[in-house]
Amino acid sequence: MVRQSNGRLATFSANQVSTFGWYDDTQHKQRDFQSIEVGVPENSNHAMRAFYEVCMDGSLTVVRRLTRPHGLFKRAFGHPANYADQATMAQNTDHFDYFVHDAGHLLPLSRFYTDVYNPLMNAYDQKLQEFVITHNINTRTTIGRLILVDHYNFLVQQDARTASAKTQNSKPN
Repeated sequence: MVRQSNGRLATFSANQVSTFGWYDDTQHKQRDFQSIEVGVPENSNHAMRAFYEVCMDGSLTVVRRLTRPHGLFKRAFGHPANYADQATMAQNTDHFDYFVHDAGHLLPLSRFYTDVYNPLMNAYDQKLQEFVITHNINTRTTIGRLILVDHYNFLVQQDARTASAKTQNSKPN
């Protein structure tokens, strides 16, 4: 939503905006969002897009979206008024579905080992397993999986820095 100079409010859909963000005073952090393609509906030539909050940016980008309500209370709790941007809600991982956004695909964090760890993070398997054991991380929880992806991103970044330092040191003078 953007307030125009004439005082009118303009809203934009995920098909019209690629990224946006704002500083969240209640959480004391910058919150960034991306518009990501979520598929092409049947009988349509246009891709559907949706907004996802970027939680972690790195070799593997983690995004999240509010969990859609299911079951009997879908109508009562599915109303947009209940999704007010409250600090306690934004900090609770249970209110969100988490995904790894890799090469244009959304890989659900709920299928961590089959969709994320084995195909993408296997190169650092030994270091990640040592990290899990040393820090007693439960990789069956969302928080544990997020910590593991964050550590993976750190290892990849550290390797990139080490590789660039090695190539600079090996150049002849």
